[in-house]
This record gives sequence, structure tokens and C-alpha cells, in this order.
Amino acid sequence: MSLLRPFAYLSFLLLLMAGLLPHPALAETKAGQEQASPLLTCVEPVWCDVAQQIGGPALRTNALITSEGLDPHHLQPSPLMARQLAMSDAVLLNGANYDDWAAKLLPPSVTLFIAADHTGWLAGDDPHLFFDLPTVRKTAQQIAAWLIERAPQNHQDISNRLALFEKQIDLISERLQTISQAHHGAPFAMTEPAGARLLLAAGLEMTDQSWARALMNESGLAPYDTAQLETAIQRKTIRFMVYNPAISAPQASRVEEMARQAGIPLIAIGESLPAKQHWQDWLNTILTSLEEALKQTASQTAPIQSQP
Repeated sequence: MSLLRPFAYLSFLLLLMAGLLPHPALAETKAGQEQASPLLTCVEPVWCDVAQQIGGPALRTNALITSEGLDPHHLQPSPLMARQLAMSDAVLLNGANYDDWAAKLLPPSVTLFIAADHTGWLAGDDPHLFFDLPTVRKTAQQIAAWLIERAPQNHQDISNRLALFEKQIDLISERLQTISQAHHGAPFAMTEPAGARLLLAAGLEMTDQSWARALMNESGLAPYDTAQLETAIQRKTIRFMVYNPAISAPQASRVEEMARQAGIPLIAIGESLPAKQHWQDWLNTILTSLEEALKQTASQTAPIQSQP
């Protein structure tokens, strides 16, 4: 027995060196790869947050933008970003000319989801689709269907997560309806239309759509539109003004300062998901600021009492 054991051990080593037996470390790595959850990459963290809430442990996500406040409109993709996209199982994009450059870097093997496919978006429209509740709902449903198709054993867990997320959408929708009932048609202005879809869904009226879109698209501000906006600020015919902290255009800074001096409430709505917040937390925080601004300017809409 003492002579056979060394011989058996030597035979095992020779087979292992020749590649005829699986190396324990390699076998463990292969098993880990087979069990790994699919990797979904987004350009914006907000879309990865939506997908992660649906997938839970059945999904890994990776957002290319890691700095809060970075404008995806002007993002220059790096070779590292291209590699991250190519190594993904799926990619979720906003679309609407917001992050479309990423689709051009994908190999055919990567599954592509585009949120804009669920909207009637047209060139020049507001591309910030993560503020559009129906689009977010349909995108979440699409991610859920993809995950269930890949791993049917996770069907119940993913369905539960989707139901919980859709409940959050319903609660936000109810909040928008409440705002609309109390302040329908309330006029407001924006320096750039990030968040416009959310405010319009609350039944409010954006008075400077042409001006804000021109600033966003860098297509040149019409003097007439600028004059109209400045008059609205001076006469305080708008209830509040929304500004995008990521925008540093001097034209935007000028009207923001005018609104501040006129005592018009300013609401900050960016296009980056704040750190340590989920999508629904972000929107609810915005709606709280909106409600406070409308409450502050409620006297502007009070009926004029007739004199006896």
C-alpha cells in the first residue's frame, strides 16, 4: 500500500499537468461564471437603479456615469466604457438622442433595451424619459420579462419586485393627481426641461417651452422668447422657476438671478440620480419641493374680492 500511494499520486499529477483532469481552481471559476447573475450596463445610474430594483440578486448592474451632475448630452465615451458595454449581457439606454452613442459600441451578442421605444418621442422633445412614469413602468416590465426568460426559477421573486416597484409608481401618480386637483394650470418656467414631463403630468403649465428647449438643444434663443420669459419674471406671472444645476449657461444664470430677486421660488431639478437615493425617492423629493413652492405662491391665485 505504501508503494501504490506515491504511484497513484504521481499519476494524478501527470494527468493534471496534461489537462486530462479538471484543475480544481478552474472548475470553481467555471461554476462561479455559470451561477453569476447577468450583467446589465446603463449610461445613467437612474436607469440602473430601476433595473436593479426589479432584478435584485438576480441581476448585476453597472452605470458608466459615476460622477453626479455629469451631463450625458456631452459625455465623451472612453475605451473603458466601450469595453464595459461590450462585456455586458444587456444594455439599458434612455435613447431619445440622450445616450444613443452607446448603442454604436455594442456587439450583436449584447441585448439592447431603449426606454425611448416606449414613447412617442420626436426630435427636439424633452429627452429626460426617467421623469415619465409610463415610460419607466414599461421599461421595468421589459427588464422583468427578460430576467424571467433567462431564469424562470426566479419568476416569483422578480414578479414580486416588479409589483412593489409599480406600487411606488402608482403612489407617485396619485400624488401628481392631488397636485393637479389643487393647482391645475399653475404657470411655471424652466431654464432647461429636465423634469418637465413630471411637472406637466401634475397638470401645471410650462410657459417657456420654446426658450427652455432652445437652451437645451443649443439652437439659439429667440429674442422674442427671452423677452416673454423676462416679462413673466418681472410681473411675477409664474409661480416658480425650475433650474438644472448641471447647466452653466450665462443665459440661464441671468434669468435665475432675476427670479431670485423677484422673490419667485426656485426649484432645482437635475438629471442625475442623487447618491443613496432610489428613483422613487428622487421624484418624491422633487414633488415635495414643488408642493412647497405652490403653497408659498398660493396667494397669487387667490380670487380678487370685489369692492362694495
